[in-house]
Amino acid sequence: MSAVLTPSIASRANMPRALLREHGLLLTLVALELAAAVALCAAHPDKFKDDLQLESYVSTLALGLVFALCAYTMHVMIFTRPKQLVHYLRTDLTAFLTRERLLFAAPVLATLPLFAASFTVLKAAVPMVQPYAWDARIAAADAWLHGGVQPWVLMQPLLGHPLVSALLSVAYHLWFFILGATVYWMAFNMERRQLRMQFMLSFVLSWILLGNVMAMAFSSVGPCFYQHVVPGADPFAGLMQYLNEANGKAPLLVLDVQNMLWHSYSTHTGSNALSISAMPSMHVASSVLLALFGWRVSRAAGIALTVFAVLIQLGSVHLGWHYALDGYAGAAGAILIWIFCGKLVQGSAA
Repeated sequence: MSAVLTPSIASRANMPRALLREHGLLLTLVALELAAAVALCAAHPDKFKDDLQLESYVSTLALGLVFALCAYTMHVMIFTRPKQLVHYLRTDLTAFLTRERLLFAAPVLATLPLFAASFTVLKAAVPMVQPYAWDARIAAADAWLHGGVQPWVLMQPLLGHPLVSALLSVAYHLWFFILGATVYWMAFNMERRQLRMQFMLSFVLSWILLGNVMAMAFSSVGPCFYQHVVPGADPFAGLMQYLNEANGKAPLLVLDVQNMLWHSYSTHTGSNALSISAMPSMHVASSVLLALFGWRVSRAAGIALTVFAVLIQLGSVHLGWHYALDGYAGAAGAILIWIFCGKLVQGSAA
């Protein structure tokens, strides 16, 4: 990898070239995803007429920055605890956000929202490429792997309590905040540049290879929607009955989201960001990436993010989002991609 961008190394004249060299592979992957999404929109204008709009791009960019700022503020409040919080934040951010750092982050900030919009378009195409047909087989494989019993049944004595379910539901939604904050933190990180690029490449490749390609190959909806796509007995009816009963004692946000998702899919309304895809679990895959990244940052971060990844795996099954196999596949895929991107980054640094 090239040296850290500073005024002495990257002047205004050669700064664009240095930035392109630094982010070339990442930009190429985003461009390929965007090209695929644009081609799909052009081929099916009636289905994708409202996607890849500027408003979505700007809102995604702003939301990510807000998440990163909130995470930073929480970190300062918990670990630094200055007497004058606002003054400390203003002074620290002014010193941190130098011209060079802002320019260094610009390629990521400019392209990742486009990548997110492109990904959602391709994710929405999953049932177009292959109608949901894998749920019965994945559910059967899940039972076979766990001694002939569905994993949610095995977990129910430990997790089947309304308060526990509610806490897992909160953690499941917290995932988006933690992932977004980490991505934007790494966008500005000039001090750990090999780790930064390994994380960024792993992040993008996992969503492409696992969230798009693998999702299309193993098109499925997940346990909460099983009864809508598989005729006959529903092995998850008991789970969904419990979740609805628990919702009356401790609010479960996931149920509202699940209802909204199925309504959007079945009525062909709403944003394509609300499309359905279960295999593999990208919640688990990205949480495992966060854990792998965390161990490279510090032991404490590694432990905390590993615990979080385990909670996401448990929650994905207990809350009816995923088959356990979805999480296992997502975790394995994330680890392989992380290793591959690590070797890729080391090779580019040689």
